Amino acid sequence: MTKQDEINIDVATDPRLLASVRGLVRTYLQTEGFSSERASEIVLAVDEACTNSIRHAYGGNTAARLSLTVREQGSAIEFIVKDEGVPVALEKCERRAVPAPDPTSLMPGGLGVQLIYSVFDEVEFHPGKTSGNRVVMRVKRPEKKTAQ
Repeated sequence: MTKQDEINIDVATDPRLLASVRGLVRTYLQTEGFSSERASEIVLAVDEACTNSIRHAYGGNTAARLSLTVREQGSAIEFIVKDEGVPVALEKCERRAVPAPDPTSLMPGGLGVQLIYSVFDEVEFHPGKTSGNRVVMRVKRPEKKTAQ
């Protein structure tokens, strides 16, 4: 028999509530043996996926809902962010090379998806046909240290 831990939360799309999501994700990662630095990277990327849902799928509507699932998938941890908002155009979710930023022309937006790709081992974007989005992000578990 295999053990499968799964956490499912449903949260209003109020950005202030993302602090609780970040705390939950950080605590989970620490219990799974991720270093503090690696956990911080993953927390930031999950936060970015949630923020993208709030900003882009819902246009900042704080009365909508999004869900986060965190679960074991073999040797990986899988994070799934789902919403029922406006589907994202897949071309906006493509992995691309990001040049070093030029501070004189840096504009907000556009780097969050690339951050997600840089942090996770696997990323899949699934926009709905008429509504909703689902982003699946997987990261390999750290190797367990053996006692010597």
